This record gives sequence, C-alpha cells and structure tokens, in this order.
Amino acid sequence: MADPESHTSPLAPAGEKSDEQPSTTIALYRRRKHQETSKTIVYVLAAAVFLSTIFLIIASVFLRAVNPQLRLRTVTIQNFQYEITNSTNSTSSLNITMLTEVTLNNKNFGRYVFENCNAVVLHGNSTIGGGFISGGRVGAKKTRSISVVMEIGSGNLNLSRSGSDSTDQVMEIRSYAKMTGRVHVTKLVNRRKTIEMNCTINLNLASRSFMNLLCS
Repeated sequence: MADPESHTSPLAPAGEKSDEQPSTTIALYRRRKHQETSKTIVYVLAAAVFLSTIFLIIASVFLRAVNPQLRLRTVTIQNFQYEITNSTNSTSSLNITMLTEVTLNNKNFGRYVFENCNAVVLHGNSTIGGGFISGGRVGAKKTRSISVVMEIGSGNLNLSRSGSDSTDQVMEIRSYAKMTGRVHVTKLVNRRKTIEMNCTINLNLASRSFMNLLCS
C-alpha cells in the first residue's frame, strides 16, 4: 500500500525548454566569431607590413639613383710641339693635340641622359687646354666610351728646370670636367645628377708620352 505522504514531483510541460542552452551557444558563437575577426585583422596587418617591407627593399635597390662615374682612361698624342723660349730653360712653349678616351659608368637601373660639357686641362692653377664632351645617354648598368679631342696650348709655360735629369722633363697636368644629367629610373621617376671627372697624369717632355694616370 502506498505511503500517503509519498508524492511524485510534477513533470515539466513537454513543450517547455530551458533558456540557458541557447544563451550559451550564442555566447560561444560570438566569442568564436570575435576571435576569427581578430585573427583576420592580425593577418591583414602582417601582410601589409610584409608587402611594405618588400616594397621598401625594391625601392631602395631599383629606384635609388647613384652618381655615375666619369673617368679619363687613355690618352694618345696626335701632335706634339715643345720649344724652350729663353736661355734660362725656365720658360717653354707647348702645343699638344691628344685623343682621349673618357668612360661613363652608369650603375643605376635606369638610363643616364647627360648634357654637353667642357673638359679643362690644368697645370698647377693655370688652365692650359681643354676639350668638348658631347651630350648623350648611357643605358642602365652600362659603360659608355666617349672619344674627346683635347688641345694643350701654352706659349708661356713656366717650368723649373735644373739640367738634363729625367725628372726635370716631367710635368704633372690635371684633367677636370663637370657633367650634368638625369637618371631616368621610370617614366615618372628621374633624378638630377651632377658628376665630376678629376684625373692627374704626368707628361714626359723628353719621351713625349703620358704616364701614371690616376683618377679620384
């Protein structure tokens, strides 16, 4: 016989569900969505930094413009006239026509277009001659050879001469030029570059030859 005090707990209605489970599911979904969004932002920022670094490297290598190098390479004498004009052997007349080879080395990734310029020949602080360098262009990563005729003409050249020693027959001369042009890396990017040639060479008056060419 059943205990009159015993009772059975009432069952919840069949259609009633707890609100706790859907709330938990939504919270988990939102948290996961937030994490995915955060990861996406991190990936995008990392990709942007990586691409920016690559661009800077490319720009520093390919878009950077450096000064081309202008150098005197060879000197060939075509005409040589040398004459002592007084009895003390201290004043001389010198006239030389020489064919020189000047090289223009362009290390840039774009062509260098240069203007006409003059080269001068100096002895000490005096200008004793010069030549004309025609404008033109040199391609990217190329070296161009330019033939330049230079004239030396001095009717009152002061030389300190003590005798027949071979060292007294040598005079130091300097060739200098200043060239202006533009490095064209792209159609939109170009850089103005002014370069200089500064070379010294010894002229042996006895053997009528040049030696010890040095460019800085």
